[in-house]
Amino acid sequence: MSPKKKASRPKVEVVAEPTESLVKSPESPAMLSSEGVVVSEGVKKLEAPLNVEHLNRLNGLPLPLPFPPPILRPGERGLGIGNELTRPLHSAAMLEELSRMRQERFLTDMELACKTKAFDVHKLVISSVSQYLREVLAKDPTLKRLELPTLSPLGLANVITFAYLGRVHMSLYTVGCTLWAAMVLRIPHLLQMCSDFLLAELSMQTCVYIWNIATAYGLNAVREASRRYALQNFAQFAETPQFNQLTLEQIISFLQDDALVLPSEITTFQVAMKWLDFDPQRQAHATEVLSHVRFETIPASELVSEVQPVARMMLDPQCHRLLVDAMNYHLLPHQQNLLQSKRTAVRGSQVALLTIGGRPSLTERTLSREVLWRDPRDGVASWRHLTQLPAKSFNQCVAVMDGFLYVAGGEDQNDARNQAKHAVSTLSRYDPRFNTWLHLASMRQKRTHFSLVATGGRLFAIGGRNTEGLLATIESYTPSTNTWQIRTPMEAPRCCHASAVMPSGDILVTGGYVNCAYTRSVAVYSVDSDSWQEVAPMETPRGWHCSSTLEGRIYVVGGSQLGPGGERVDVQSVEVYQPEDGAWSRMAPLPLGVSTAGLSVLGGQLFLLGGWNEAEKRYKAAVQRYDPKTDSWASSEELPEPTVGVSCCALALPPRHASRRHRNTPNSPNNASIITPPNTSVSHEEQPTSA
Repeated sequence: MSPKKKASRPKVEVVAEPTESLVKSPESPAMLSSEGVVVSEGVKKLEAPLNVEHLNRLNGLPLPLPFPPPILRPGERGLGIGNELTRPLHSAAMLEELSRMRQERFLTDMELACKTKAFDVHKLVISSVSQYLREVLAKDPTLKRLELPTLSPLGLANVITFAYLGRVHMSLYTVGCTLWAAMVLRIPHLLQMCSDFLLAELSMQTCVYIWNIATAYGLNAVREASRRYALQNFAQFAETPQFNQLTLEQIISFLQDDALVLPSEITTFQVAMKWLDFDPQRQAHATEVLSHVRFETIPASELVSEVQPVARMMLDPQCHRLLVDAMNYHLLPHQQNLLQSKRTAVRGSQVALLTIGGRPSLTERTLSREVLWRDPRDGVASWRHLTQLPAKSFNQCVAVMDGFLYVAGGEDQNDARNQAKHAVSTLSRYDPRFNTWLHLASMRQKRTHFSLVATGGRLFAIGGRNTEGLLATIESYTPSTNTWQIRTPMEAPRCCHASAVMPSGDILVTGGYVNCAYTRSVAVYSVDSDSWQEVAPMETPRGWHCSSTLEGRIYVVGGSQLGPGGERVDVQSVEVYQPEDGAWSRMAPLPLGVSTAGLSVLGGQLFLLGGWNEAEKRYKAAVQRYDPKTDSWASSEELPEPTVGVSCCALALPPRHASRRHRNTPNSPNNASIITPPNTSVSHEEQPTSA
């Protein structure tokens, strides 16, 4: 298509020039003239209609006037000083006029052409919004025509309309060609308008369509938003015709996503079967699709009642293998630690803060069985009931390993004068996916005031005391064999200490009560070599304290020691151990000193819960939160009641707990059932009390 020829116009120069002769006399008001004089060919000279300098002289203003003139401050008045005036609609009116001029082809100086149509435009206007046009014209300002063969007439027209008017008509049918034109011509503001439009159009019927558009044009934020919308509303989306049109890659993408929201995993299985059954040709992909259903997270009873009756799950060998693996997972609870994978994780799990057991101040004679939870990041402040311990417990220790909560030892009766007498050796495992407790093999020794950590796929119980006195022993638990094994003991018996796992996997044991005194000593246990090594001591002796690993460093928090008069006093200093150089340093001290509290890490912060305050001689419900980025402590939502001897941890919980907020009571259906597998000892009296 050849470019259109435009009629040449003579060059016209407009000159405004004041003329003294136009002013007849100082008194005469006849000072205007509208006559123009042609000075030369192609040049038109307009005489000024008003002699401004003469008028200013008549008004007594100083000459020459300053340029630019000074601006008045608010409230000022005066000759020679002006105000800045604006016309609010000037920009919009100018754009409208420029658009009219383009339609009339007045002063247009360039053509933008696609395959079937060309548009006259003003270079200045188009290059003001298009980064691509600006670069092209910077190289060749005389360019008269630009071919854009990949653009559609509608897309190019929308771009031009946007450039002149800042608006464009858009629908889901036209947004694609508009997006492509905006990308080719590099118009970021139009791209953003298209993205905003797509986000506003998200619905059950459009989410996959918009996901496809965003994927095709590389709109990452829109793609993630549309995908997230479908994931969060998948139960409703599965009822729409668009669900059946999903491609194999798309259905797999949804099924393998942790963020997929469905009432249960059995619903996930049913949704997958619905997609497969829609088209007989899809049956060839049954194993590929169903392998992303997490059968291991479906209760065994539902596997039997809902999955096994489906013919494909019994007749197809590969699909049947998925069912058999899930049943074996449930039948072999002690092997589950070794079998943990993405297929065994509940979708949408959230890591929450848990409190376990303890002795509440309002019921000092009764120990607690309560397990409470709270996610400080979800905006809901209250603590909620999660489950109950198999038995009342006090000064117990907890550890999290492979997604399970382990609770060991402590005391089963409240006897402040003889706590060691009531030490127990029990070990139980809580499975948050099915809300069940499993009794495991008891420790070889009864222990209270000890420490428990998980590292290298095993639990380690260290020190403590019982009726035999203080303990130097350490024993490890292997989940797959459900057995405890005695390890190399510490050099001296130790209780009321704290332990934490270092980045290397070794265990750092700090402070405690050794040789009838609170100690500063620190020892490291090597899991690989089963050996102990003394390292640099802390600055302050302490016992009944807590420790935890955060960002590769071990924090030692709280506790108490003996004062000058032999009385117990709070230790508010916080010490941090750096494994790389073996050095200790001090951080911001505790606002409130506490002993026998619970400590855990969540969201990159430390949470210290409850405890006993020596200064006030009171139980505390305080939750103190430490932020390592600012090296500062702050208060968080308190416990329901002051508690001592409480344990704390962070555990991933399935989303069902979030849907039951404020509705759980100690007798609600949310309380866990207790499972005792065959050949598993439950009573600690049946276990040996020494190695």
